[in-house]
Amino acid sequence: MIITNITPQKRKKRYNLFVDGEFYSGLDEIAVAKAGLKIGKEISKRELEEVVFESEKSSAFEKIANLVSRQMYSERDLKNKLKNYGYSDNVIDSAIALAKEYKYISDKDFARALVESKPLKSRLELKNALFQKGICSSFAENALLIVSDEDEKNRASILAEKYLKNKEKSKKTFAGLYNFLLRKGFSGSIIKKVFAEYKFEYDD
Repeated sequence: MIITNITPQKRKKRYNLFVDGEFYSGLDEIAVAKAGLKIGKEISKRELEEVVFESEKSSAFEKIANLVSRQMYSERDLKNKLKNYGYSDNVIDSAIALAKEYKYISDKDFARALVESKPLKSRLELKNALFQKGICSSFAENALLIVSDEDEKNRASILAEKYLKNKEKSKKTFAGLYNFLLRKGFSGSIIKKVFAEYKFEYDD
């Protein structure tokens, strides 16, 4: 196999590689230089595949670096984003591994940050949110330790106060509040503690 042309793309520091007169792949500048690619060079299919793989991994890693520079992501979210960009599973796995090595990604840190960023969510809601982000159970459980029983009750109390604002403190209203807090993931025992603050007993 002979490299017959290398042309610049519109994207900065990217090139089109042509082999045996046909377009083969896009490559970044570093991959071209590192592999010593030039017109007329003979190269095997395996060597080409390795060059393309390294180029794609570098590109995917750069995407990760740009994404995490703006906000935190879980590993699962980053994998999904890279898939949407069209990277293969092998490239994604390698880029993710490299990002973890550079400590750009940490599901443990992400889990804690997510919990800290949602001060009015119940532990159950937070647990579900962590699960949806692909956080493993050990990291999730560790992050949820931030929310004590007292914190859980305080969160429910704040939501109850908002719910009851400008409403008549009737049995019907408290029945609605009970169901509202249940849907928010608070336990019956927590809700009863909240109701006690209003000197209201609810028979469930």
